[in-house]
Amino acid sequence: MSDGDTTRFRQLLSAYREELGWTKTQLAERAGLDPSSVSRLEGGSRTPEAGTIDVLAAAMKLTPVERERLLASAGFRSEAWNDPLIVALVELTLDPTLPSDVADDVRTLIRVAVEHGRRGRTRP
Repeated sequence: MSDGDTTRFRQLLSAYREELGWTKTQLAERAGLDPSSVSRLEGGSRTPEAGTIDVLAAAMKLTPVERERLLASAGFRSEAWNDPLIVALVELTLDPTLPSDVADDVRTLIRVAVEHGRRGRTRP
């Protein structure tokens, strides 16, 4: 990964850290990393690895979407693409040959499924 390729990752990592009001050293300590690690990652002198990103995301308590964004910004593919159902869903929603009424129905079903999942999270 070249320096230009890591720009988005560096910006995103810095933004997430700063949102928490943490210094680079504080993030490194909370993630169990060498104190200079975050500085080197944000400065572009260290290439991010997926495992390191996972550790940083966990330390910052990032949401699953934020974690995926951070991984993607470093050039890593989302684990969601390993789920055939997710792949089929994306293919359907992007299919230009799908009649618009069917596409609307698919999106409605997605909204229902998302709402059902959200409600399930809040159950005791």
